Amino acid sequence: MEDAILRQHIAEYDRWKKALDYQFAEFNAWLQQHFPNSAGARQVVQQARALLAEDQFTLALVGEFSRGKTELINALLSHTYGKRLLPSKPGRTTMCPTEIYSDGGERASLRLLPIETLSTNTSLESFRRIPQKWVTHEFDADDPDATRAALQKVAASKTVTPEEAARYGFDRRHLDSHGNLVEIPAWRYALICLPHPLLAQGLRILDTPGLNALGNEPELTLSTLPSAQAVAFLLSADAGVSGTDLNMWETHLVPLKEHRGTAVMALLNKIDVLWGDPDEDHEQMLRGMRAQVAKLLELPMESVVGVSAKQALVARHRSDPQLLQDSHFQDFERMLVERLLEHRQKVSEHRSLHQALTLMADTRDLLKRRLNSGRAALNHLEQNSGTTKDQLEELVALHKTAREQHKLCHQELLTLKSSQRMLARQRAALLEPVSSQQLQALIDETRRALYERWTPLGLAKAIDDFMHGVDHQLSSLEREAEQANRVVDAIFERSSLGHLNAREQHLNMGSFRFALRGLHRQAAQLRRSPQLLLARRNRLTERFLATLASEVGRLYSQLISAADGWLDQALEPLKQHAQYQKHLLNRHLIKLTELKQKTQSKRTDLRALESEVVRNDSALASLEELLGRSAPSPQPIPPAPRASNVTPLKAPVRN
Repeated sequence: MEDAILRQHIAEYDRWKKALDYQFAEFNAWLQQHFPNSAGARQVVQQARALLAEDQFTLALVGEFSRGKTELINALLSHTYGKRLLPSKPGRTTMCPTEIYSDGGERASLRLLPIETLSTNTSLESFRRIPQKWVTHEFDADDPDATRAALQKVAASKTVTPEEAARYGFDRRHLDSHGNLVEIPAWRYALICLPHPLLAQGLRILDTPGLNALGNEPELTLSTLPSAQAVAFLLSADAGVSGTDLNMWETHLVPLKEHRGTAVMALLNKIDVLWGDPDEDHEQMLRGMRAQVAKLLELPMESVVGVSAKQALVARHRSDPQLLQDSHFQDFERMLVERLLEHRQKVSEHRSLHQALTLMADTRDLLKRRLNSGRAALNHLEQNSGTTKDQLEELVALHKTAREQHKLCHQELLTLKSSQRMLARQRAALLEPVSSQQLQALIDETRRALYERWTPLGLAKAIDDFMHGVDHQLSSLEREAEQANRVVDAIFERSSLGHLNAREQHLNMGSFRFALRGLHRQAAQLRRSPQLLLARRNRLTERFLATLASEVGRLYSQLISAADGWLDQALEPLKQHAQYQKHLLNRHLIKLTELKQKTQSKRTDLRALESEVVRNDSALASLEELLGRSAPSPQPIPPAPRASNVTPLKAPVRN
């Protein structure tokens, strides 16, 4: 049964990353062998490898209870287990946000964060670094009973008083009542680690159950969901778009789609309920429902798909291709593949990968030029092998030319070191607008304003003033970045490497500006949610503000890290070119000196120069083989220079 489109593409993406990482690892080893003084180049390569190692493709599932999110996950993972993995039954099977992933090992585990941690302002991200706060269960993923018993713990709940639920930030209207008590989740967050091929290859699944879960955990809306590469909004085909569905869509997903650029799709699950009426064309009914949902949610028709996760799971269990086709589950998987391909393109265009691949190509070109020059010099000596005196004069001229070029490289390196110090002096002015002190001053000012006027209007004004302050700080940083970029332009203009584009080395704040603008609009939408509109000074409002400040702080930290990395590496292409050229010229000078001494002492012996040509030829062959591997690069690596377009290092022709 041909139903492996998602598996094939995720496996191919994983192979692409591994092949590229292996290519970088081999180049790193090549640098250590052929260019020992290459710490800066190896750092560029290591940053590219770190990007590949940390990359994951996250699918976030958003929807109210009983929309079939758990069964959808079961259908996605059914290729390996051939059965229902996660407990699924009518009603609320998942009470807390749940993350499903693989750590690359063979062990399976469940980690649960107690709901009581909501009484603090500590973020989920911070709790990830405090393992002792989690309740951990290990289980055998090959044992169905053990797996089911462990994962059923995610659905655990507890009853508390309405006042206690309110302190945690829950909205009673969305809770089940038990007399004078209400039911809330026992856990705040769940982490499920499974040894599954799709997960091991980089797929990560996030299940966010219900409006209460999103409204009560601002970090999910402001941080977690925007980091997902694909977001699926689940609806039920037998219920259509309910009021709570629409509330969730407008509060949490519209800002994500419009202001963060996230690809959001809508899934009409449980379409098998349409199959029961023999007098109706269920495919036509489905098209009509898709059109209605697309119009209501203002989505393109192709972003709304009807599926039956339950029937897809059954079809794969029975190996029934017709039932699988009727479930339309492959349409959903094809949408995921589109998102995966878009993500792969973004990764391939990342600056870290581009720099590493450009460095490899530039090193290859420089070595090729030096090899062609060495061969030209050797041929020149062989073709003009007259008297020992004539050869000695030729060698003296070659040695002088090489020494002059070596001196130019040395002078260029000294100039670059001075330029690097000049660029480093820009750091204080560049990063001062986004310093932790400046951000903390904004946070303190916002808190003071809220304490004076803690109302929905006061909250709205405080958020707007806070984000306008952040916007002003970023504008100041952008002005400083423009000044620093002009410095880089001037340094590149003075360089002898005219083929390098200085604009590729510019510090660009565009992505951070976009992220902060999206964060502001999301926060403005989220503070209109009923939970916050009806709240006074409780844990939820405090956690919302703490999350907003933390998210801005996280973006600032990323920005500072990016700026520091840029300050260190903006001139790296120039430095590496000059250092490697100097390294090759230094070896060439040694061989010419040896050859000159032998010529003076006894007879002409070109073997010293030949050995250097052979050494460079071997190094080039291994580098060419490395660059010729199948892992595609962001931009095609151009062919190496030919001998015909390279000026050889040789002595001037005598009259």
